[in-house]
Amino acid sequence: MSSLAATATQTLATSRNQTIGIAAARQQIASEKAVAGLVAEGAQSSAAANPPAPAGQGQRVDRRA
Repeated sequence: MSSLAATATQTLATSRNQTIGIAAARQQIASEKAVAGLVAEGAQSSAAANPPAPAGQGQRVDRRA
């Protein structure tokens, strides 16, 4: 194989690897955004379903029986 053909093959392989790497990174980012959205949605629905306890409640434990 000539030097020119070897260089062309290496350039194509590098380009393909970069394309695959970029696609994988984009997929990872999209997945992380989707998970973050689900977590935020769950936190909002949980906060709406369970309002905070009144002030002072839950701060002391009565252990007398």
